[in-house]
Amino acid sequence: MPPEASQPQINTRHLKLPAVDVPATPSATGPLDLKRPWVVEFRVVGTASTLQARVGEAMVIGRGDTASGFAPEVDLTPFDAFAKGVSRKHALITIKDQRLMVRDLNSTNGTRLNNVLCKPGEEYRLRHGNELMLGTLRLQVSFAVVPALTDTQRVPTATKETAHPTVSGNGKRVLVIEDDHDVGNVFRMALEYAGYKVLLVNDVTKALGVLFQGMPDAIILDLMLPDMNGLDLVRYVRKQKTPKHIPMLVVSGAIGGFQMNQALAAGADAFMGKPVAVEELVEAVGNAVKRGAPPAPPAPPTTGSLTKQAGPSPA
Repeated sequence: MPPEASQPQINTRHLKLPAVDVPATPSATGPLDLKRPWVVEFRVVGTASTLQARVGEAMVIGRGDTASGFAPEVDLTPFDAFAKGVSRKHALITIKDQRLMVRDLNSTNGTRLNNVLCKPGEEYRLRHGNELMLGTLRLQVSFAVVPALTDTQRVPTATKETAHPTVSGNGKRVLVIEDDHDVGNVFRMALEYAGYKVLLVNDVTKALGVLFQGMPDAIILDLMLPDMNGLDLVRYVRKQKTPKHIPMLVVSGAIGGFQMNQALAAGADAFMGKPVAVEELVEAVGNAVKRGAPPAPPAPPTTGSLTKQAGPSPA
């Protein structure tokens, strides 16, 4: 096959897939995960590029065709897909029994899952950490948001206190700080579905603008944010004199014990590693809000300002 143009060094994310309808009746647990799409990230091996997508009923992985106007949901065209043997409609990812399944669509050069050739037309379970090979193009698969009903590997929630039963949001305000567009929107929809009022921002600077207007009832944040380290924000909030304790939950892909201990030591109430189940997230928020910790002790005046990182954090 003739080679195409050289591969650009890009970081493509947030594929535009159809939104999933959300029922109007709030519910704290149970139906949440059945109504939420998965958020899956594909890292193109050998590059610094990733593709992130919310999976609805199904999505095609392949390469676009300008002549016919065809564009798959996960378009690998920018990654020299033609020369690497990727078909236009190469493989299909679907949701079946709350599991992600992958199926080869009779591609010319085959689909491999963890180096095992997939038989065309047959479904194979896709798990967090798997590797897909379409032709000779390799993709590492990771999940950011998953249903709670699966046995997908994920890091248990680390909290400072014993969990209590989940309660309904009852209109309480939750600030979500998440730079991944798809992940943030899934969190927002799940919390709103459970009865919370959600403010969603994508960096610490915008979060500070919200906090200056008034403290929310809970804060959810990532550690790796574009402008500052999330830990700096946790420490900043904990230094403020507030009439009540503001629960802060860290949800991060940095899942090492060191990061978890750092977050809890800085003042976070819980640490949840990605992939995270939305039902577990809503339950953790409900537990944190319900505990209604006593007023925070007086803190010394805040000195200095949040320190910006030297460069942008990885997503």
